[in-house]
Amino acid sequence: MSRQVFLNLYPYHYAQQLTLQKTYEIVTSSRLAAQTLGVRHNSLRDDGVKQLKHRGIEIASALTSYKLFRQTVQEVLAPKDPVGTVRTLLPTVRMLLQSAASLELIPNGISERAERILRLVPKYQSKLRESGLVDESEIYWRTVEGELDRRKLLLYGYFQLRPDELELIDAISGDESLLFLPTLAHEQFQQNRAAITFLESRGWQIEGTQPDPIAVGEHLYRSFLQPQNASSALVLPQPNNCAVYAYGNLESEARGTLAQIKQLLHQQVKAKDIVIIARNEAEYGAVLLDIAWEYDIPLRALYDTPLSSTRLGAWLNLLLEVINNRFPFESTAKLLSHPLCTNPDAEFWSEVRAKKPTNVAEWTKFSQEQINIDFSVLNHKTRFRRDNWVEWVRKIFQAFNLRRRCARWSRESVAFNTLDSALVEFAKPENEILSWDEFTQEFQDTIDLLSVPAQPGRGGVELHGPHATIGTQYRHVFVLGMAEGVFPPPVQNDPVLDFYERNQLSQVGIVLASAADAARQEALGFGNLLQSLTDRVVFSYAKLNGRQEQTISPYLKRLNLIETSLPDLPLASLEEMRKCYVRLDSDLEDPVLARATHAWRVEQSREDATPQDEYDGIVGIPVSYTERSFSVSQLTSLGLCPFKWFAEKVLKLGELDETEIELSPSLRGNLYHKTLELLFKTVRAHPAQLLTEPELLRAAFLAAEKAIDLPKLPAWDVCRTEHIRTLSLTIQEPNFFPAGAEAISLEGAFAGDWQGFKIRGRVDRIDRTENGLVLIDYKTGSSVPKGVSDEAGNARLDIQLPIYKAVAAANLFPNEPVADAYYYSLSKGKKLAVSKNSVATEDELSAFADRCKGHLDRGRFPVKPDNKKVACEYCTFDPVCRQGSRLSRKERNNELN
Repeated sequence: MSRQVFLNLYPYHYAQQLTLQKTYEIVTSSRLAAQTLGVRHNSLRDDGVKQLKHRGIEIASALTSYKLFRQTVQEVLAPKDPVGTVRTLLPTVRMLLQSAASLELIPNGISERAERILRLVPKYQSKLRESGLVDESEIYWRTVEGELDRRKLLLYGYFQLRPDELELIDAISGDESLLFLPTLAHEQFQQNRAAITFLESRGWQIEGTQPDPIAVGEHLYRSFLQPQNASSALVLPQPNNCAVYAYGNLESEARGTLAQIKQLLHQQVKAKDIVIIARNEAEYGAVLLDIAWEYDIPLRALYDTPLSSTRLGAWLNLLLEVINNRFPFESTAKLLSHPLCTNPDAEFWSEVRAKKPTNVAEWTKFSQEQINIDFSVLNHKTRFRRDNWVEWVRKIFQAFNLRRRCARWSRESVAFNTLDSALVEFAKPENEILSWDEFTQEFQDTIDLLSVPAQPGRGGVELHGPHATIGTQYRHVFVLGMAEGVFPPPVQNDPVLDFYERNQLSQVGIVLASAADAARQEALGFGNLLQSLTDRVVFSYAKLNGRQEQTISPYLKRLNLIETSLPDLPLASLEEMRKCYVRLDSDLEDPVLARATHAWRVEQSREDATPQDEYDGIVGIPVSYTERSFSVSQLTSLGLCPFKWFAEKVLKLGELDETEIELSPSLRGNLYHKTLELLFKTVRAHPAQLLTEPELLRAAFLAAEKAIDLPKLPAWDVCRTEHIRTLSLTIQEPNFFPAGAEAISLEGAFAGDWQGFKIRGRVDRIDRTENGLVLIDYKTGSSVPKGVSDEAGNARLDIQLPIYKAVAAANLFPNEPVADAYYYSLSKGKKLAVSKNSVATEDELSAFADRCKGHLDRGRFPVKPDNKKVACEYCTFDPVCRQGSRLSRKERNNELN
């Protein structure tokens, strides 16, 4: 009996009957097709790999083929950007290898670009042959070059055959072999009709009977193949077995789809009978997986995703960044905070932020003491053998316990094992020497080339592209992204060989898909998708993709399908239930919902016109000012915005202590103050030394750096000289230390009472002059403090100098008169005059003190900054107070209350 080709448009039913005879060796195009027939999966590729291996030929791995092709490109083209060139050209070269049995001869009449690419192919193949390898894309051509045994085969799922597949099928198919190749006299099947002609020339018989459609998908496929204006075009009843939904955006489309699937699962529909199809699996995959986790739906996404996009890939990229940049604080902290790392506790981070380690030695000290990680393993040589580099990488894996940490997620576990296996290949040839730059480039390429399933595992509902459904059967199919320009996608030129160049090559026997071929293949793929459904299909699309508006797919127009109203779906997760009930009074026993409802009411109250409450500082809990000591800065904060003081001193919401990485104004002030304190102590007995011995200033400056534990700052050696010069010029000003003055107090600490408040603080310098004491407060800026708010809310009243006069002088030097008190700018080298408007009268000071006492006595600390928002300039509590237009709505009610 001769070999036969069955042109059945709906081949599944007949193929399933034949598999029961147990007389055929069954070859299927995919695992899913084999699963549908209920047989063990064995593909043409498996057969080819087995035959080649029997001849001693191996398939080049992705890493090896990339490495050899890169060498070829470097030798033939010598590009300026070898990495980019290889990544651009390799897919096209593989397409050429798949298109023809031999590309040894370069034909005339083709473009220079096409000729340049064709010159790469034989040299690349030669490098493969030297290593006993073949490229993945040429498996079929190389297999048919040898002696092959013919067997009785049933070939199913190969519904769009390429020339290389045809050659292998013909070479291995014996008598009574059967090939299913769905074909009609329709423009869409042009490629299949060419395949039939080829098979007829090789002695295959053609069986052309066409059964009537049975399942919903078969009816849809027949309708899809009819002319769009045909009067007999099929319109299926909706939504009994076919529906089209339009959602607002991609997330709502994913949620709606998964909610319907959860409903089916609750109706005891098996997960294996449901499938989600998306033309671009990666675009939908992440959103679907997140929502499926929320809905507690077992979802498997088996499309390949680069290893670099996994947690492991991200951590390795971050590790290389940290090592290359010599362990900067931010990147290294990010590395330790990664989910695959040890996640140190708050105490560790508090200490690290205070010290800010910036090299491997400092990080090693912290990590060994706190989290038991030896950072010294990250030290490396500049040149190393390949196998030594791999050994070093594996030591890092062990030091950070990556295998165990990756085991928490199935994808990360697969990623780790994939990379670990690739390192065996990476290490060859073992004795080759690589520099650090060469190693990091190859290691980065390895991470980029390797891929893993997006969500590996078994069972559950699966997400696939339309190509994966060839030869399958599902009861319920959900097709996402049915928008124009998405499914089908627009036909686009290849970036290396455009359609014009492909046409040139086809005229000399190198047949590549044309623009029309690409469109036909998309339509045929959609037709195969339609055949896979048996009971019900739901098409959907998002009206907005980001900010881009989308319309319905032309494929659905060909099916004469129209949008239907969205179904009423139950709440599919606790999170959605909480969103629904958060604004309602509910007696549901859910602690998360209770907290969320409370938070919602707080936010609602913040924005409406009701009076400020405890979340705006109106707590009603007195704070005893008689038992608390205040600094001048605290009183200033309380006087500019009561909530600012409340947030910092009562709620303790101040920023975490961190080592500064630049000379901030406050750090600069501390440095200048300490320098002058040490300098004056040195020359107290001989003030003339300030001018006659300038080297004393430098010595004091260096001592001040140590005293305040100045962190390592960039280019500090240069900056230090400039700061010393600034202070030197200031010291030489006559008004800095007037003749006849005596510095009797430096950074003098004082404590006392002022307007009923206990005050504590320090005065930078107190001089004794013939007229009395002079109190001096150093400023590194060039302006005086703005002061506290007056009755009208204007920040203008200076309280610092009055407090110094009234409290500091009396406490430090009782019974001595005060001649003056002023601010002195260290950067400008001059006294800073306080305007008359800022000089507070006794009545204004008393009124200010009474306002502060009122806030403390009544526990009322409203969000009420001064009129010009001086209090907000350096405030870090804006995420808490959120002052803005909402305050005007509350101000009147606050006054009334």
